Amino acid sequence: MSVRDVSLSYEAILHQAGPFTDPDYDYDAGKAELESSHVLVIGAGGLGCEILKDLALSGVKKISVIDMDTIELTNLNRQFLFREENVGKSKAIVASDVVVQRMQNGIEITPYFAKIQDFDDDFYSQFSIVVCGLDSIEARRWINAELVHLALDKEKVIPMIDGGTEGFQGSVKLIVPTFTACFECYMPLIPEKTTYPLCTLASTPRLPEHCIE
Repeated sequence: MSVRDVSLSYEAILHQAGPFTDPDYDYDAGKAELESSHVLVIGAGGLGCEILKDLALSGVKKISVIDMDTIELTNLNRQFLFREENVGKSKAIVASDVVVQRMQNGIEITPYFAKIQDFDDDFYSQFSIVVCGLDSIEARRWINAELVHLALDKEKVIPMIDGGTEGFQGSVKLIVPTFTACFECYMPLIPEKTTYPLCTLASTPRLPEHCIE
C-alpha cells in the first residue's frame, strides 16, 4: 500500500462521526487543525517508532521528538525504523530521518537528542499535544508534573497521551491536566518494577544475571 493510499484511508476515518464527536465538527476544519498542530513525541523506542509512523500517516505535518538514548543491537527486533548500521546513533535523529525520507509528504520532524528535563516551560508551551512512549516511570511523572504546572500557572492546557509498558503489561491513557486524573493518580495501578526489562530477558539475554532471571 502506498503512502497516498494510507492517507486516503485516514481521510475516510476523519469523515466519520463518532459517539463523542462535537455536533459542530467540520471535516475541513478538523483536517486543517490536524495539519497545523505541533505534536511532541517523547521516546523514540519501541512505542516511539510506531507513534511517529502513525502520526505521519495521520496527516500531522509538524512533529518534535525527544529521546536521550542511542540505538543498541537488542533494539532491532522491535524498533522497526532502525537498522544494524544505525547502532550507536541517536534514536531521535535516526527515527526522524527515516520517517521524513519514507513519507516524502512535506512532514517536518525536529529531533532532540536530550533529556526531557533539559527544556523549560516556553519549550513545552509551543505544543498542541504530547504523546509519550516511555518505560521510565520517573520520566512519565516528570512530564506529567510539567504539564500540570503549565495548566495551573500559565493556563496552558496541553493534553498528554501516555503510553508505556511495565513488564509484559501495556497501558495507554489520555490525560488532560486539571480536567482528568493525572499520571500520579494512576501510580497505585502500576506494578513493581522488575530488575531487568523482560523484553531483554525474552529476546536477547546477554548477561549471566539475565539467564538466572
